[in-house]
Amino acid sequence: MCDYTIIRASGKKIPLVIAGRRPGDAEIVYASIEKAGRELKWKAKYGIDEMCRDQWNWASKNPHGYGSQEDSTD
Repeated sequence: MCDYTIIRASGKKIPLVIAGRRPGDAEIVYASIEKAGRELKWKAKYGIDEMCRDQWNWASKNPHGYGSQEDSTD
């Protein structure tokens, strides 16, 4: 689901590759917003579309993440 949301958020044609698990990949992952609400008293402020759009906008403006290549101490 999130793959398609990122495609919508970016407005770009991003090729998806459906493949088997890679070494280290989890076999299956579950997430439950209802359980988070019950057990953690947490509620999302934003929907998945808005979060993906904001993430895409930030990543587009910051291609090297929080620091630039010049700032790296590696």
